Amino acid sequence: MVALASLPGISGRLIRTSVLVTVIYRAQLFVWLISGVAPLFMMLIWWELSRDRVIGGYAASDFVAYFLGIYLVRQLTAVWVIFVLNDEIRQGTLSGRLLKPVAPFWFHVADHVGQMLVRAPIVVTVFCIGASLFAIDLMPIAKQLPFFLIALVLAWIIIFHIYYCVGLLAFWMANSIALDTLVWSMYTVLGGTLIPVDLFPEATRSIVTMLPFSAALDFPVKVLIGKASGLELLHGFAVQLIWVLVLVALRRGLWRHGLKRFSGAGI
Repeated sequence: MVALASLPGISGRLIRTSVLVTVIYRAQLFVWLISGVAPLFMMLIWWELSRDRVIGGYAASDFVAYFLGIYLVRQLTAVWVIFVLNDEIRQGTLSGRLLKPVAPFWFHVADHVGQMLVRAPIVVTVFCIGASLFAIDLMPIAKQLPFFLIALVLAWIIIFHIYYCVGLLAFWMANSIALDTLVWSMYTVLGGTLIPVDLFPEATRSIVTMLPFSAALDFPVKVLIGKASGLELLHGFAVQLIWVLVLVALRRGLWRHGLKRFSGAGI
């Protein structure tokens, strides 16, 4: 077993490897970035609808900032681990991972972090260009960066664990990828990609804000654009932390029981 003290060095090497692989496959990275522009189209729609009026407390500039933030957060928390886990479990290649001195979970984490580091400068550039085109003042946004970065990290942990837990269901299902569309749809609708959560009916909004999808998307964006402060800010962070604890525990439980099934199957 690798000593805990050596894990930071190993993680660093794994992340550097992921960065190099991502840079090599530049075309794939470009396709992923283009496929995530749906929030920008929604931004144009809501901007046009609110040019002459305020909708639910959002002026045209607020909608622009919000959906630019949605684009930013979605791109920086992109997760595909469900596909990797499904293939590794169903094809038996997870066995090779288990022979390594580092738990498979950390290989998957490093892969995602490495690719995020490559795409981050591009995504931030797109965000800044969009803000400039629509004359969005970046100074108030810059002041929110410390809180935003905390919210972003927690959001990444939440969405990564949601997909990781779904991917682990491949221990019991023929194809856990079948659930990807359901998770993606809930994340898109309830996270704020199509409409800001603040514009949901009040009864619905109180429920949605307690869900992990809103905590992983809508809340970080509202922190970034200054629409979450005081008690709302504390409430948002509390919801994020609760979901982190719940999902980490769920991931560990699924892994422990699934691994017994995996070994018992003789794979």
